[in-house]
Amino acid sequence: MGFEFLALVTVMTQFAGTVQAKIEHAKKICEFLKLFPVWLNYIKEQDEKLKTLKRKLDTLCSLQEDVREELTAAEIQPGKKRKREVETWLKDVDAKKTDIRKIEEEVRYKRYLQWPLLDSSIERNLQEVKDLHKKGKFSEGLVLDVHSTSKEPLLTQKLVGRGSNLGEISKWLNDPSVSRIGVYGVKGVGKTALLTHIQNALAKNSSFEHVYWVSVTDQPGIQKLQDTIARQIGLNLSDEEDKIIRASKLHNALTKRGNFVIILDGVGRLFIDEVGIPNERKGCKLLLSTLSLRQCQRMNCQETHEIKPLSHEQALELFKQKLSNRNSIGPEIEQIAQQIVEECKGLPLWILNVADRLRGVDDINEWSNALTEVTEYRKGNAD
Repeated sequence: MGFEFLALVTVMTQFAGTVQAKIEHAKKICEFLKLFPVWLNYIKEQDEKLKTLKRKLDTLCSLQEDVREELTAAEIQPGKKRKREVETWLKDVDAKKTDIRKIEEEVRYKRYLQWPLLDSSIERNLQEVKDLHKKGKFSEGLVLDVHSTSKEPLLTQKLVGRGSNLGEISKWLNDPSVSRIGVYGVKGVGKTALLTHIQNALAKNSSFEHVYWVSVTDQPGIQKLQDTIARQIGLNLSDEEDKIIRASKLHNALTKRGNFVIILDGVGRLFIDEVGIPNERKGCKLLLSTLSLRQCQRMNCQETHEIKPLSHEQALELFKQKLSNRNSIGPEIEQIAQQIVEECKGLPLWILNVADRLRGVDDINEWSNALTEVTEYRKGNAD
């Protein structure tokens, strides 16, 4: 009986243990079932986040395609190169697309095991997609101007008596409040010579990224002038005939150039605002030469400077310099030289042309003939 009783006690104990274990297990199942609706709601929220992430990614991909199309159009133009930040952004978007494809796969196969980690990953990538979309606006443009301004100096002649002219114009070029400067004076007074010296000085000035020299013919017309400037900056306007659209394209291209100076030498009677050169924009300078103050005013120049003829002493100095610094030319030739300089009326162009002809000439008759020609030429121009 004792052994049977012990056996019965053992069985009852085991049975009680099994029942207790089943009760505990049932409690756990009940706890799980209580949490099940919460878990289902969490998964549903995760699905919505993933859908939002995919929509944001689609928008980002559309922006990426727009950027690529704009780059394709921009890089066709000569002298254009995409910015490094744009190239980096394109690569970052491609990498982000790969990341999100991996997240979709993990959600499909591992969501029941790793859903808390996946949820964190979705939220992080959603923020990163938003950041990439914001960075992809590129308000400063997609490309760089790699059309290099020529650093070759222009041919110049030695200036005499023009120090104050150079100083005044240089002062305005360095004044950020001045965007248009007009230099005027009669034909032959030396405006081009002065501007070539300014061009060469500006080419060495690090404060200006580009310096463009444009020689303007007597009657260029708006379209021809637009084409000339466009070639200087690497812009192709050959496929556009409408002058308003051409002006807009030229204006937009110049606006993106940074700090620059355009020198228009010999501007005649035209309305410069129709060309497309920016006005009153920081970093944009227009320096032009023309014949009269009135023309400078018509072209909205904020500052104007008259180039006046040289004094007799300055003119004689220039004349002798062009004669290769000839110190002694004899009293008779010296007298004729004084008369020639007087007839040239301080105009460097006339002075230099006559000096070129008489360089190395000792025949007094040829000097006399040159004086006669200058006198007649001056009278003809006066008439």
